[in-house]
Amino acid sequence: MDKKIKILIIDDEDIVLKSSLRILKNKDYEIDTVYSGDEGLKLVDTKEYDIVITDLKMPGLSGMEVLSTLRKNKPEITVIIFTGFATVENARGALKMGAFDYIPKPFTNEELRSVVENAVTSREANSHANMLDLMAIVSHEMKSPVSAVHTTAETLYRGYLGNLDPEQQKTVEKILRNCQYLEDIIRNYIDLSKMDLDNLASFTKKIDLVGDVIQPVIDIPENKDNLKHMTIVADFAVRPLVTGDPILLNIVVSNLINNAIKYGKPDTPVTVRLCEDDANYIVSIRNEGVGISKEDIEQRLFKKFSRLKQKGTEGVKGSGLGLYICKKIIEKHQGRIRVESEPGEYTTFYFSIPK
Repeated sequence: MDKKIKILIIDDEDIVLKSSLRILKNKDYEIDTVYSGDEGLKLVDTKEYDIVITDLKMPGLSGMEVLSTLRKNKPEITVIIFTGFATVENARGALKMGAFDYIPKPFTNEELRSVVENAVTSREANSHANMLDLMAIVSHEMKSPVSAVHTTAETLYRGYLGNLDPEQQKTVEKILRNCQYLEDIIRNYIDLSKMDLDNLASFTKKIDLVGDVIQPVIDIPENKDNLKHMTIVADFAVRPLVTGDPILLNIVVSNLINNAIKYGKPDTPVTVRLCEDDANYIVSIRNEGVGISKEDIEQRLFKKFSRLKQKGTEGVKGSGLGLYICKKIIEKHQGRIRVESEPGEYTTFYFSIPK
C-alpha cells in the first residue's frame, strides 16, 4: 500500500474493540477506537478515515444513524457493520443503505480480516476506475485544442501562408514534435480508459478485420498524408471475419502505424500485411527506420511507461504506454504480439488473432 489505511472502530463493548485491534494489528492499518456513535462522528469530523466499522446496537446513537450520517456527509468512507444474530435483518437493511458489508458477532479472526481486506481492495479498485475516468475526461478536453495547434503549425510548415526561413522552419518543427507528443499521451490515456471499461460481451461479435479495423486506420488523413511522405502500402492476402472488439483492435493498428511513421525514414513505405497460418490471422506492420535493439526488445518493449533510447529518435517523445496497451489488447483477444528488427534498418511488428 502507498499509505496507511485509516480505520475507525465504533463499539460499546471493550472486548470487541480489543479483539479487533489484536486481529488487525499486523496489517498496515492506522486504527482508532471509540465507545459510541456520537464519539465516532465527532472524530470523523476532525480526522480523515477510509473505513468505519460500527456496531448496530449501541446506547445513544445507533449504528444505522452513524451509517446514515456518513452516507450523507462523508460518502467516500467505506462503512462496515458489526451485528449480533438478533440484528441480521437490520444488517441487511444497512447494506441497502450503502454499507459495504457486515460482520456477525461473535466473529473469527479470518472473518474480520477478510471483510476489511475486501473493503480495502474495493476502495483501491474504485480509486483506479475514478482516476481512469478523470484521465479520459481531461484527455478528451485537451484533444481539440491540441489538434487545432497541430493543424495551424502544419499549415505554416507546409508553406501555405508563405515560405519560412530556416530558423522559422526549426521552430515550427519543434511545435509539431511537441503536438505529436501531447496527442500521443491524450490518445493513450483515452485508450486506457476504454480498456478498463470495455464490455467483454463485445468479444463474441464477428467483425471484418480489414473493413472494420485496418483500412479505417490507413485512411486517416494524418496517416495517408503524413509530413514524412511515407506511403502506406496495404497487402491483404485474406479478408477474414474474426471474433473481437473493433474499437480495441483499431487502437492496436493505430498505435503501430503511428509508430511506424514516427520512427520511420522519410519517403520510405510503411507496409501493412494480413495473412494466415493454420490457427491464426496475422497482421504485420513494417517500416524502414531507426529499428530497435535486441536489448530493448528483451528488457523494455511492451512494458508500461517504458521509453526506448534509440539512436536517431532524439527529440521524438512518447508516453511509454502505446505498446503496453497494444499487448494487453491482443492478449484480451487470445492473440500474441511480437517484433523483429534490425537497428538502423527496419522494424516489423506482428500480431495474431486466433481463427
